[in-house]
Amino acid sequence: MNIRDKGVLIDIGLTSLVELLPSGDIIKTAWLGRDRDVERREELALESRIYDLLGEHACLVKKKAWDASESTLVLEYMPNGTLKDYLRAYPEVSVETRRRWIEQAAQGVHLLQTLSIIHCDIGPHNFLLDADLNLKISDFSGSSLHASGTNTRPGTRYTGPDSYWTAKRPPTPDDDFFGLGSTIYFIITGTAPFEEIPSHEVDRRYQAREFPELTGIQCADVIAKCWHREIRSAQEVVDMIKTPGRGPSSGTCDSGVISNGLSTGYLWVSTEVLAWPGYRSSRGGGDDDRL
Repeated sequence: MNIRDKGVLIDIGLTSLVELLPSGDIIKTAWLGRDRDVERREELALESRIYDLLGEHACLVKKKAWDASESTLVLEYMPNGTLKDYLRAYPEVSVETRRRWIEQAAQGVHLLQTLSIIHCDIGPHNFLLDADLNLKISDFSGSSLHASGTNTRPGTRYTGPDSYWTAKRPPTPDDDFFGLGSTIYFIITGTAPFEEIPSHEVDRRYQAREFPELTGIQCADVIAKCWHREIRSAQEVVDMIKTPGRGPSSGTCDSGVISNGLSTGYLWVSTEVLAWPGYRSSRGGGDDDRL
């Protein structure tokens, strides 16, 4: 490795090294080495290009700078880390906040879809939280742009049945929608789908179209449609979330149970508690399990 220190190291992954700069921003630097050197540079360049295509948006972390010669990408710092880590640490997040996160997650996926971008690794580890606990979709280094190929795969619990990408079968929006459904399940329950069983068994059940029980869970209808490939646009998810309740048995997002939603008020947390955000520097390739 031949990377000059630029700040405080906060994450190391297969594609890049992530540091916190003195300015308060985050810098991602592609790994330089014999193994996958060119590929890592290309992945980080793709992430920079996708930020440019999307432009500034409330659903996104702000891009600050890109240096092609150094293969470095500077991004806005998210003080409350990943959705995954935050909800694990603070399970009493209010119902209102969770519903806002679901809507923001769906809006982020919809934004990508409008420009023919498939994220390819939708999960709570790839959504970041700002100082006001607003959700931002992140990490596009392994994404598919205009049906391009990718080596990235989501964790087992966020990968739908038959989602095995090849040159003849590139990623599709359905793949992101499945991950969105599992992410909504995580937001509502505080656990990943089938968290208690091994990944190989999760994969077997998914292939058999066997998914976690949703009876009585908020947003059950939204989750089920994502899992069963009945969603054509992430905007449909946004619209369903905003639909007034149709009774406790409907599974709409204002009826049913939130397993860990023990607090009815907002939970205040100092941004110093979660010192390092989860800016993942690589994605895919593992059975993970990204719980």
